[in-house]
Amino acid sequence: MLTFALPKGRMLQTCLKLLEEMHMPCKKIEKRGRELVIEEEQVRYILVKPMDVPTYVHHGVADAAFVGSDVIWETGASLVEIADTKEGLCRLAIAGPKSLAERFMKHKSSLMGIKIATKYPRITKQYFSHRGIQPEIIPLKGSIELAPILGLSDGILDIVQTGETLRANGLHVLEEVAQVSLRIVANNKSIHEHWDKLIRFIEKTRILKERKHR
Repeated sequence: MLTFALPKGRMLQTCLKLLEEMHMPCKKIEKRGRELVIEEEQVRYILVKPMDVPTYVHHGVADAAFVGSDVIWETGASLVEIADTKEGLCRLAIAGPKSLAERFMKHKSSLMGIKIATKYPRITKQYFSHRGIQPEIIPLKGSIELAPILGLSDGILDIVQTGETLRANGLHVLEEVAQVSLRIVANNKSIHEHWDKLIRFIEKTRILKERKHR
């Protein structure tokens, strides 16, 4: 039986929609109560926090999973990416008030010691380090937009979809860090042991993408 990890939260409905379009059994997930392990025909699904998905796959507890490319980058887990679903599209971006925008337009030396609040400390460190800037990183779990408003940070690095939340809080996108989408990943052991099953995900994902881009 193939064990497939799904991220809880905002991306779960996107994952279920994809599973349905791929004609994968998933009816029990929609009818679940508080269960975190759901067995369907030939597939076992486990529901975990998005940032924990790579850990379950890397250690072989899950054979494969849906996971955001932002999570793959942040965790640095050794995974095999087998398909980009092109779903869940959004972007990672640096955002802040107008005062920070002015600093971004000046020489990079004006950004030395910049305080960035984020759920992505690893990505933040790498992004600024590549630009020769050492930021002060303030890790937060939620409501990242509050940090610059209350003076906890100069700016933020976070997921941006429509940008409405930023604008409502007087913040502006200053730099795009990366495009983000939902990926299908597996571990090396599962690639060898379940390739016949995993190849179906790859093929069905390819067909879905072709249909949507006609």
